[in-house]
Amino acid sequence: MNMALVRRFLAGVAAGALALPAVTHAQQSTAATAATTPATDSTSLLERAAAQGRLYAARLDSAAAAQAGRRAPADPSATQYQNGLAQLQSGLCDAAYLFFRSAVAANPNSARDHGDMAFTLVCRARLDDAATEYGAAIRLQSTNPWYYVALGVLRASQQHWVEASANFELAYAADSTILDSTLIAAATEAAERSGNENQDFEWAERGTARVPKDPTPWLHLATLLRTRGDTARGLDAIRHFRALDTQNRLGSAVYALYLYDHGQFDSAVVMARQAASDTALHPYASAIFLRAGAHWLNTKQFDSAAAVLAEGRAITPAGLAKMRYTYYLGLADLMRIPTMLDAATHDKDCNKAPVLDSLLNEVQHDITDAAQLDSVQTSRILTTYVPTLRSRVDGFKSGCHN
Repeated sequence: MNMALVRRFLAGVAAGALALPAVTHAQQSTAATAATTPATDSTSLLERAAAQGRLYAARLDSAAAAQAGRRAPADPSATQYQNGLAQLQSGLCDAAYLFFRSAVAANPNSARDHGDMAFTLVCRARLDDAATEYGAAIRLQSTNPWYYVALGVLRASQQHWVEASANFELAYAADSTILDSTLIAAATEAAERSGNENQDFEWAERGTARVPKDPTPWLHLATLLRTRGDTARGLDAIRHFRALDTQNRLGSAVYALYLYDHGQFDSAVVMARQAASDTALHPYASAIFLRAGAHWLNTKQFDSAAAVLAEGRAITPAGLAKMRYTYYLGLADLMRIPTMLDAATHDKDCNKAPVLDSLLNEVQHDITDAAQLDSVQTSRILTTYVPTLRSRVDGFKSGCHN
């Protein structure tokens, strides 16, 4: 499953790409990746391409003979080819190579022989020579999609992503019915790594259309749609993904971003909390907690702001991001105290006195620790607001003792 784009996309979020106006500097992510992603099983796909390629080649040869109204000609390389195939299927690559070399010499116009010679050369780690043989097979049978697939996998293994992506496109053009989850994943990875955003997007759409019950293309499509600003379709895509894989924490992180975009802050926090159960995703859950907390702080929902900011700070490593959490949490708690004090005074609830005293101490500590973020504002808070509240809290405590 290819998640490279998703990881980069989320890293951009954590770096502040989606900062609220109130959050002028978002936290910097120290995580290199959002999750561990298994690589495409290229060996398995190459083996399948070899097996399917020879079957497809036989069908094309038979169809060509039938169209010409003649019987298929005698195969001059049949014995050498069969011996080579037997050796190859036994894992004896060097012996297979000798037989296939003779087969190609005897029948140079056989796409099948060139294709299996290529696969044998891969087995012998002669990748560029194998690419040449796959090229020969393609020239002889340009409508055989599996030779394009094999060459695409081969070039991907060499990190020649542009060529790999081009060959997967040619395979699709030759026969779109061969697509399945494994092939789509390989083609998507090649398109993404080649930097071709349009091809990448097309493969994501092909994936959702061809294998709609595979969650991976839906997640990939959701991330791409968001980078394109199409959050309506993107939200639909991520919901498809969630319906297919409710336990995927990376999906929870992406869903949280979409929910946040649509103003569903409570739901976004729930999804971010699910993502945070994977420690690798803490930076991205933290991005949502910080932004939700800032929103609730701006809209005077101070209890909600304080709760989510405390939660986010707990999973955020030391640094600028944690300092920003500390500052916002100090502000939220500062704004909570007058309401709590008024309620305690009205109810004559002296049990709240130590709670208020402790909370005010925390505010003073948090604002002091975050002073470098805004020295003017923090100084005003520490010299004006905190002393005023301290006087009121002390007065309430004194009243409780009388």
